[in-house]
Amino acid sequence: MKLGLVVCGKLKSGPTSELVNDYLFRAKRLGRNLGISDVSCREITLRAAATKQQASEQALRAIPAAAKKVILDETGKNLSSAQFAKQLNSWREQGIPEITLLVGPADGWDEKARHSADLVLSFGKMTWPHKLAQVMAAEQIYRALSLLSGSPYHRGND
Repeated sequence: MKLGLVVCGKLKSGPTSELVNDYLFRAKRLGRNLGISDVSCREITLRAAATKQQASEQALRAIPAAAKKVILDETGKNLSSAQFAKQLNSWREQGIPEITLLVGPADGWDEKARHSADLVLSFGKMTWPHKLAQVMAAEQIYRALSLLSGSPYHRGND
């Protein structure tokens, strides 16, 4: 199984991109023992996307059709880290070939994109800048894999 993060927009070199790379590097190491062959991040540029619908469609075309789509959106479900890990594990056990978390276009996702997702996930009611959402998504991927592997990283009560 592959686990990925697709982000609309590009991070500049610096502390934010270093954090994303560090969390995904750690996740990749932990994932090997869980049957996860790759953990990656792909940044895409939305060219000539004049509307929210066009941007959403272009972003969704960037992932394989067989992948489970987890769209990050403030209207989504608020899951604990343990619940998120449990969902990833369930898909892994079902033999899903790829799971992709998507950090959306600047103006958000259109309704059609939200309905096409296998999970719409929220990091809370607040609006987060893309670069922080990307770091948070990478960290939650790492945290989920640490929970599934029995690593002591997660110290929560959930």
